[in-house]
Amino acid sequence: MAFIPIYLIFIPIIASMLVYLLHNKYVNYIIFAAQFFVTLLALKYYSIYNGLTKAQILSLGNWEKNIGIVLKNDQLSIAFIFLSIFIWWIILIYCWNKRKNDFKFLFFLMFLEGCFLGLLQTNDLFNLFVFIEIITIISTILILYKKDGYSVRAGLYYLLFNSTGMLFYLLGLILIYNVSGTLNIDITAQKISVIKDTNFIKLGYIFIMAAIGVKSAFFPVFNWLPKAHGAAPSSISALLSGLLVKSGLYAFIRLNDMFKIKGFEDFFFFLGFLTAICGIIFALSQKDIKQILAFHTISQIGMILIGISSSDSKIYIGGLMHIFNHAIFKSLLFLGAGAIINSYGIRRITEIRGVFKRLPFISICMIIGMLSITGAPLFNGFVSKTIIKYGIGKSSTKILMLFIINLGTSISFIKLSQIFWGTSARENHKNINVYSSMLLLTIMCIVLGIYYKPIIMILFGVNISYIHVFKIKNFISYIFTLSAGYIIYRKAIRKDHEIIQYIRHINISFGATNFLLITFVFIMILWEEIGKFL
Repeated sequence: MAFIPIYLIFIPIIASMLVYLLHNKYVNYIIFAAQFFVTLLALKYYSIYNGLTKAQILSLGNWEKNIGIVLKNDQLSIAFIFLSIFIWWIILIYCWNKRKNDFKFLFFLMFLEGCFLGLLQTNDLFNLFVFIEIITIISTILILYKKDGYSVRAGLYYLLFNSTGMLFYLLGLILIYNVSGTLNIDITAQKISVIKDTNFIKLGYIFIMAAIGVKSAFFPVFNWLPKAHGAAPSSISALLSGLLVKSGLYAFIRLNDMFKIKGFEDFFFFLGFLTAICGIIFALSQKDIKQILAFHTISQIGMILIGISSSDSKIYIGGLMHIFNHAIFKSLLFLGAGAIINSYGIRRITEIRGVFKRLPFISICMIIGMLSITGAPLFNGFVSKTIIKYGIGKSSTKILMLFIINLGTSISFIKLSQIFWGTSARENHKNINVYSSMLLLTIMCIVLGIYYKPIIMILFGVNISYIHVFKIKNFISYIFTLSAGYIIYRKAIRKDHEIIQYIRHINISFGATNFLLITFVFIMILWEEIGKFL
């Protein structure tokens, strides 16, 4: 049982290799057996180590920790492992009818799962880099899987820019190794905590955070994300938005805990706000259903960053929980968008009408996803947003910032909701796999919104009994936000003014994006220098 962390990594990888090498449509079903065993092992691992306060360490090859490969699991990594396995189940079920004979697609999908589970468990800065790079390469292949001109360009853009960002990670890694003499995260944390000369450490931190900013699509280095989402198959868009983008956020949490550098908390709070607002502004200008959802991934990443960058435990738990909630409702929305696109053959929301009549089940699931992302009481998005709001307390400025984000999100999905109304022929063909996967996500949106207290206690061991869903003021506040959003949409956004058209057609070149990355690094350096005099 001590080797379960290794099994979690290699069972999906071995299954993917069997699928690729044997080229047999019956062998392809082995991926469900592999996924089933991975699920059982994760549950077994949780049952063994549940309640232990000490993290579980597995050193491979009996090497010393400071030079060997070490896997580490604690409450956070185990929670992410369960989330990852669940989302992979959803994607496999959703795309099975279409991809069950596509051995290449299944190979890349399962290999990607093994690498992602490896990233969650590694306790080494260099292996973290290796896993992120492998994930980036496989994600690129899946993004350009359609092999048309747009998807190839988007995939290469994603690959090149993320690789450029990881160069800064390597520079930071070199600086940290020069100071600590090891790449083990725990040992590095111990050593840099007692080093008085922190210039190298802070510069290494800035370089690494710049790389993570690219991977997580922080402002202003987010341009790769909408391109990738727009080009990828809908199942991969759901995986990208729901989970793979979270690899950067997971690394952000782990490495912030390693560095423990003070002074950047406010920086990342305001960066989160800028990321959220930028995502909302671009989303409001879009007419492509997948682009609206893609830019709202950026917006929700900003909300998550506001939470996980805080040293306050309440705000932090809210941001952490929003990672999980976002994975659920955004995967649901992307899968629903894929079903709509497949049914109508178009992606512009101004041309799609009568979805509720044509695809009633898909519509109900998507509406629940939209209620979740806009923070409606009784759904999961409300819980994490309320925890963040509660943690902020009486800071009127920050409360206003959160309200602006929620208002912008509401306007965007009021705009998107126009696709449900009107008339359309009823869809006779029903895909049970699509329905099943979306139903599971829909149930999770509701379950996490109602039974959030025991679930958060199980996942993170945190008591949030101070959050109450069934309060009249919560429903009044949500209705007020929706009403204000509807008025703004009718008076401003719906008319599609020239400024909205201009924003919609902004295309940031690869060179300009790299310039923004360098600017991002200099801004963090400048923030650090200014902080010395305050």
